[in-house]
Amino acid sequence: MSSEKRMPERQENDQKLVEEVKKYEDQNLTVYTLLMRALLTKKIQFKEEKSKIRCLWTQLNFIKGLIEFMEG
Repeated sequence: MSSEKRMPERQENDQKLVEEVKKYEDQNLTVYTLLMRALLTKKIQFKEEKSKIRCLWTQLNFIKGLIEFMEG
């Protein structure tokens, strides 16, 4: 009889363990997803800033050339 009583307890403990593992898997997936989203956002922001710098550099070179033209 004692082994019969242990079986439901063991099944209950196994189920609790499965639920705990699932929680950690879900949390890890959420953390991974948030991390990837943050990295992609930074990459996009970097590309945007790089594009702005290129535009400013082009404007600066144009103004420099215009000044040289007017002086010369």
